[in-house]
Amino acid sequence: MNITRHCDLCNHQKIDLINGSTCGLTDKKPEFTKNCSKIDFHDKLESKLKEVNIKYQKIKNEKAVTYIYFVVFLGIALGLLVGGYLLGTYAYDKGVVSTTPFIIMAIGLIPLGLAFGALNNHRNQFKIAEMKKKKVDEVLPLYHIDYTIQVQFGKKYHGVQEVTTDLKMKGI
Repeated sequence: MNITRHCDLCNHQKIDLINGSTCGLTDKKPEFTKNCSKIDFHDKLESKLKEVNIKYQKIKNEKAVTYIYFVVFLGIALGLLVGGYLLGTYAYDKGVVSTTPFIIMAIGLIPLGLAFGALNNHRNQFKIAEMKKKKVDEVLPLYHIDYTIQVQFGKKYHGVQEVTTDLKMKGI
């Protein structure tokens, strides 16, 4: 485990462009093996826990909408592709050669890209949020800290959503 994960939760952490993450008490890079004896978890830990869990829960809640979006746009794309193909075979059987079916099938590729793009974007964002949550959750047992959090999403006003959290920590 990277020991700077401990520092990311500590109030003593100092970050600069030259040295990176250093301890505010010693002005040196972290030098401990398992855990830091002078770690200060007060405000930074609480805000980090809330931030990571809100992001994780938000992306987790968007899963159903993303899959519905995927299915709808996949259906539209397949409808255009199959419709273009059937139109082309029908026109060819009647002795007409036209580029219209190819144009329809090419247009069908647009919603296909939208469907898979949204699905891949959701999966990537979920993996990133899950990894960030895991990094925080791996550090806390070393300091005998346990927490429970309940995240509730309220109404969305002008692109900003209300979020309330109930965080309870044990061992701090």
